[in-house]
Amino acid sequence: MNYVIIIILTVLIRIELTGGFFSRSPRDGNWRTKSHFDITATGTVRAISKYIKANKGVGSLEDFFRDDQNGQHTMMKKVFALRKAVADTQENKKDTAYIHCHADQIFLAHNFVKSCQPKLISRKDDLDEFTKQLGECLYTIQSFYSNTNWVEMYGGVAYGDFGINTLMDVASLEEDTCLDNADYNSECKNNIRVSGKLTSGYHHGRGNTKPSKSIGSSTGKCSHGGPDDDSRKLVARCGINKDSITPEWSPHFHLHEQAYIAAVQATENFLVANGTGVLYTIGPKIFEDVFHVKRRKDMTLAMAIDYTGSMVDDIDAVKTWVIELLTNTVGSSYEPADYVLSLFHDPESYNSAYKYEDGYDMINKVQRIESIAGVNPDCAELAAAGMLGAIKLMRDDSPLYVFTDADAKDANRTQDVLDAAKAKNISITSILTGQCGRKKRSALGRYERSASSLSFFQQIAEATGGSVHETDKENIRKVLESVIGETFPSSEIIIDSFDWSSAETDDQNITVDSTITVLKISVTGSSAETDVDIYYANGTLETYTSGKSTRIYTSSGETIISIQHPPSGIMKLRRNIINDWKVNITAQSSIKVDSELLEQTKTGEMFSLKGSPISDDNFTVALSVYGFASNGTCHTIALTDSTGNVISSHEASQLRRDLDTLCAATFSTPHAEFQVKLYGNDDSGRPFTRKLSELYKPASVELIITASTDDVIIGKERLIGYEVKNRGTVTETYQVSISDDHSFANGITVEEYTLFSGDGKNGTFAVKPITPSVIFSYTVSVSIVSTGDVQQSITRKLVVTDVERPDCSVVHMDGLCGISSLNTANCSLYNWNASAEVTFSGTLLESISSTVGMSVKLIHVNITGLSAGPIAVNISGDCCTPSLHVNVIDVDGFISQCDLSFGGGQSVQSVEVVSEPSGSSETDISSVIIILTVCVTVVIIVVITAFVLRMHQTKSKDALYRSKSIPDTTRKEKFNAKMIYEKQGLSH
Repeated sequence: MNYVIIIILTVLIRIELTGGFFSRSPRDGNWRTKSHFDITATGTVRAISKYIKANKGVGSLEDFFRDDQNGQHTMMKKVFALRKAVADTQENKKDTAYIHCHADQIFLAHNFVKSCQPKLISRKDDLDEFTKQLGECLYTIQSFYSNTNWVEMYGGVAYGDFGINTLMDVASLEEDTCLDNADYNSECKNNIRVSGKLTSGYHHGRGNTKPSKSIGSSTGKCSHGGPDDDSRKLVARCGINKDSITPEWSPHFHLHEQAYIAAVQATENFLVANGTGVLYTIGPKIFEDVFHVKRRKDMTLAMAIDYTGSMVDDIDAVKTWVIELLTNTVGSSYEPADYVLSLFHDPESYNSAYKYEDGYDMINKVQRIESIAGVNPDCAELAAAGMLGAIKLMRDDSPLYVFTDADAKDANRTQDVLDAAKAKNISITSILTGQCGRKKRSALGRYERSASSLSFFQQIAEATGGSVHETDKENIRKVLESVIGETFPSSEIIIDSFDWSSAETDDQNITVDSTITVLKISVTGSSAETDVDIYYANGTLETYTSGKSTRIYTSSGETIISIQHPPSGIMKLRRNIINDWKVNITAQSSIKVDSELLEQTKTGEMFSLKGSPISDDNFTVALSVYGFASNGTCHTIALTDSTGNVISSHEASQLRRDLDTLCAATFSTPHAEFQVKLYGNDDSGRPFTRKLSELYKPASVELIITASTDDVIIGKERLIGYEVKNRGTVTETYQVSISDDHSFANGITVEEYTLFSGDGKNGTFAVKPITPSVIFSYTVSVSIVSTGDVQQSITRKLVVTDVERPDCSVVHMDGLCGISSLNTANCSLYNWNASAEVTFSGTLLESISSTVGMSVKLIHVNITGLSAGPIAVNISGDCCTPSLHVNVIDVDGFISQCDLSFGGGQSVQSVEVVSEPSGSSETDISSVIIILTVCVTVVIIVVITAFVLRMHQTKSKDALYRSKSIPDTTRKEKFNAKMIYEKQGLSH
């Protein structure tokens, strides 16, 4: 059963219970609990299926991708990238309560989803950033159904107005929403006391603190609940989350299935709902790009190659990687209908064009290309003629790839090329390489192509839907993989890779499973194609006479063997010449593996590793295996070094999910570079291996980026905060640096720190964008000064905008909530006040509020109609609310929060309610008089005693300090207050 069938089962047959609102896998250990992974994958596939049915003239995904398995595979990779973005939001935004719909901050969550539309539009030209933003939006949408009481009121249906239209009533921040339940570690089905309005639970550790109630209170705010939420122990105890089907983790476990169904439907609606979905925000073309809703037609793979003398340095690189591409596609389901090769030169009489039905014929022709000096000494070549020669032989709706290092001598034929290309709907992409003499050196020493040449290639690319890429022979492979790979992707999986030392004389075994359609063996370091032979499991030697296999030797010293539909079993690779070789074995197969390394939070949640793994730290290898049939299994995961030797291996845990199978194992990070290798059995029981291409380099230093990901305003500086920590065993000097792709880095770009083992430092860099409406990337790297070895490198992107969204910053804080004030009996006796400033321009403000409601007072000017700041906000309250956020929202839903904390991170403690004494009013008065008399008498005695003691103690100051006195709690409070003031940078 391939994953198309699995998709159909998921989409058309059922949406049943298995996984809730854990980010990736069920932390409660129950395979029927569904996660954000499951919700995102199922909801997104349903949305794509709905789009295909409405717009592509077919009834299902299976029909649409019937003849294009690669298109189906690429679509699934897009879906899996989105579900990773959703899952990572839980950790990346863990301290922002409204992202999780916690703490009755549902109106903020509603506005956050509302802001997704303009955020997605600004990222539509960068699909990776678009996917990340879409993931954040979907995370909040999905969390709504587990963390609020919507499902308790309306069941497993999506709330169509959330994030779009007017939000229904939300419980006020002063309103008690849940009944207290003493058994807070289990279920509490009927604990919600509000009806007809929304509420949600507080979750300590997610950027919010639950309001305290006096001990004995029967009502209070709801908690999220579960073992990682300490707020469940505070009135109202227990919780309301529907994350799982396990009572200990989810007090409302009985509604998990309905919450899942609603979240899946909401995911689908957000993507394709008529008039409001992402599809209608960005349009069908970008929607199809985001999710690769495309299928390959019968088309020509065409190349026009400049083979003049100036290409002598580049032609071998072009040939090597073109042959690499061709051997990946020949015989596979991704193979083009035919091939065209156009060779151009100057004069035009040197030009020729060829068409081949057989991919091996194309390979042989490319193999024989040699650069030839022409009779014309000038640099420019007849590129337009080369394009026209190829177009003449091509099928309609096909791509043409042009390789040259020269300017176009016949640029006057631009219109001829455009007319011919448009008549057949041919897209033309040019890969410009080398250092032809007409180019000039830039100030940095690089060669720059003339403006007229770039204009020629760029004009043709823009008019035909192609692109232009300037590169060199060292980087041409990356360009080809990204440019040609989208249309004719190899979709290769790696079976194995290893160094074959001359000291090893035994044959090498190659595991061929029943799903492999094309097997490719590359031997680097060989001297001739006959240096190596391949034998089948039955001992038969491959002779390359069947027309379904080939063996070629390239000018780069590589022997390539390609075999179509090899029989399953253990094949043997035998060497005829003894040398040191590098062997890479790849294949086309329906079993594919997507990987990520995961770290575990203190609460047990898993999130994607950022940067390089730290030596000796534990990490989890999580492999998503798709294309598995019902009987497929994975049994071992290994780490191998760069030469192919196994460093360590562990038995794999396996969990079947809706669209894939999770195979995972936990390792201690080795000190050497490593790759991940999976061992298993296919559906027929045959063994298979898959090796992941990523090479991980362990580090001894930890790097954390603490900068905001919000859009950055043109002309304004954005600080990029970082933390660097020496996780090694010796003192080391590190260099931390920042770079970016638009030269926006501002001020200091390099810092050095000498750190003892275990020590760390914080620092900041700055970027200041000067170009509007761009998305730029910056990279923060850490290297060891003594060796220059880069240990960590993390890249992020920012969107530049000319609209200054609200930005709230604290200006002043006055007051302190010490230990004595942080209890429900007298917290109201201690006051504080603060001021903040809100800046904005080019937008209108919708509201300014706090996360604690009417318990604090906000004073500011009338914001109606204001289109620019700054404005001042005065805030006052008491120690019953020692911490809060001030929320500023604009009309598009963009949110900024000021964080105010007067209690040093400590919360208000619950104490017993003081009961009114019973009896008559006369008795009350008499009691008061008696109590006051006793109190006055005690005070007099204490004062006299203290005076006598002081007279005695002054005789010996040393004796005073040695005496056992009552602890000075006042002094302790002052000490704590000083610490808090210093921490917050306040005067006192």
